[in-house]
Amino acid sequence: MKPIYIENQILSNYKSKIFQELIRIIWYENLNDINEIPQKVLKDLRNDINKEIDEGTVINLIRIIMGLDPIDRIDDVNLKGLINEATNLKQIQMPVISIIDDACKYCESSKGECLTKSKHIHCNKESTCSSCGQCMYKCKLGAISDKIEFIPMINMLKSKEYPVYAAVAPAFIGQFGENVTAGILRSALKSIGFEDMIEVAFAADILTAKEAYSFYENMNNNNKEFFITSCCCPVWVNLVKNKFPIVADKISTSVSPMIACGRIIKILNPSAKVVFIGPCIAKKEEAKEDALNDAIDFVLTFEEIEQIFKALNVNLLDIEEDAREESSYCGRIYAKSGGVSKSIEATLKEIDSSIKFKPIAFQGAKECIEGLNKVINKELDVNFIEGMGCIGGCIGGPKKLLSVDKGSANVDKYSNEADMKTPLDNLNVAQFLIQIGILKVENLNVKDHEKIQKIFERSTK
Repeated sequence: MKPIYIENQILSNYKSKIFQELIRIIWYENLNDINEIPQKVLKDLRNDINKEIDEGTVINLIRIIMGLDPIDRIDDVNLKGLINEATNLKQIQMPVISIIDDACKYCESSKGECLTKSKHIHCNKESTCSSCGQCMYKCKLGAISDKIEFIPMINMLKSKEYPVYAAVAPAFIGQFGENVTAGILRSALKSIGFEDMIEVAFAADILTAKEAYSFYENMNNNNKEFFITSCCCPVWVNLVKNKFPIVADKISTSVSPMIACGRIIKILNPSAKVVFIGPCIAKKEEAKEDALNDAIDFVLTFEEIEQIFKALNVNLLDIEEDAREESSYCGRIYAKSGGVSKSIEATLKEIDSSIKFKPIAFQGAKECIEGLNKVINKELDVNFIEGMGCIGGCIGGPKKLLSVDKGSANVDKYSNEADMKTPLDNLNVAQFLIQIGILKVENLNVKDHEKIQKIFERSTK
């Protein structure tokens, strides 16, 4: 076929269409229909832009949507064989962001140097790529894409061989519709095979208490230097480690709420599989880190869940609510930049109001880098540093469904509706800690407690 120039990220535009079609084909076991996808996509592309495209590019896009790596050379492809390969994957392989090199020949940037592609490849070679996803949105073709992890888990959901739990990021509220509550989303996820939905804000509550007691101890030991929280954002943690190793020892050893939530679920149900759902691409990489990969089996984004619901005709407004109160105000505001700081400050006031807490929150890579330089150069009088890779925090993640302003308003409303203010008020937290042998919340800071290390510490494995 004649190669063409693709514009306006046309591959990205077709990714969701192909994904939904693949979901229907595999979910309803109409496997022969997959052979029609490449030609149908090529036909639609021609109708849309009156140009052609190599079939190999479409095949590689299908591979990425299935959670597989793109390949350099495509001759005869058995698409039904790809389904078998994808559905038998136990884990998506790194890197989670891949380049469809075959498409690059259509791009005018190939005549010179593609800075977007070069930067992406360099990140991976140097093991410094945080999978923030920024390169995906700078590629003119949409040839840089994150793998989707849903096809490998379809059989797991349908077979009921394992109970599959959804761990949903605090930024979820309102993302799937103004009237879609936590209880409605829980019921919707159950309708497609999930055993239950747990709000990651519950794990954020526990980590808030842990970080607050760690900070309290830090200050009481006359350590007046700053404390860097590791909660939430893998982009932030990787940025500190890779660009500011001089202060890497200031990073809290706590895992993120996502990792803690996955481990909590598996403590309560050892046969469980856990799927994290959020607005973040970097979480796909975090879940695969060697020291953390026991917690989360697969990661889906808000965009992907929305497309799954559409493909399977799940009408969220027709679903009965399965409501319960899991988290406090503090756990819920983790979705926003500054939320971790506010949560820990509120909890510290209940622990000891005399402790001086001087926080600062950075958002977006540029501000995080500039801010850390100022902290290191002692230009800022702070002792608690929070950072998030996206502007706005998790509500500004690359796979969000709402504007940052709308997402922020939804999180504020949901947080203020919480019956519990801090994790110290959350009976769910107390009950879980007692179950694992921690009789007092303040004991979360006991360094040699086996369960604390196993569930909440980054240095476990």
